[in-house]
Amino acid sequence: MPSTFRLACFPHVVGSPAPFLLLSELLLPTVEVVALRYPDTGGNCPVPRIADPEVLADSAFETLVKCTDRPLALFGHRIGAHIAYRVAQRLEHEAGTIPTTLFVSGQEPPPRAPGEAAARPALSCPVVALAGSRGGRPVPAGAEEWKRCTDGRFGLEVFPGEADYFRSGGRQLVNLIHDQLISLPGRREKTRDHRGPDKGSIPAPRLPHSFRVRDVP
Repeated sequence: MPSTFRLACFPHVVGSPAPFLLLSELLLPTVEVVALRYPDTGGNCPVPRIADPEVLADSAFETLVKCTDRPLALFGHRIGAHIAYRVAQRLEHEAGTIPTTLFVSGQEPPPRAPGEAAARPALSCPVVALAGSRGGRPVPAGAEEWKRCTDGRFGLEVFPGEADYFRSGGRQLVNLIHDQLISLPGRREKTRDHRGPDKGSIPAPRLPHSFRVRDVP
């Protein structure tokens, strides 16, 4: 049975997209996770580097424009948030496909260059920014600035802890994604409780999940 939604995930740097595998295992089978893998630019740097994000966004767009046969959401983590944002703009303004939601994690929006407002109009899709917290304040501090990037709904979700909320807040993150997708008009799907036994729920059974890796040329 094909999934209802597709969630395209943009990682931070070159390397294994395995961190998104955990996400796919917690999501309902109705959400197919497609993790993008960037090409390595080579060199001897111990930390893999990515090419120009704009170039990667162009390639990712060419890959994902063929994956719009079902509602498509985008999830970008750190540098991947900037790439996902550019892809969302191209999908909406060039392909006429409005993403169901753009999730941007652990990153401020890219700085606005002179004349960019006219050259890159705001999105109309919902944008949800995710951030960790330090002293009760979101990290990064500029996460709330993503609201200027859309004329649609905006939400800011702050997770306990400055780092590693991607793992420690996995179930909370999954609930957020489910709630966002299921809130779309006409969508009324039954979801599992992912809160965990510490909040009074019964652990959810393992269900088949869909996880694919797409190489960005």
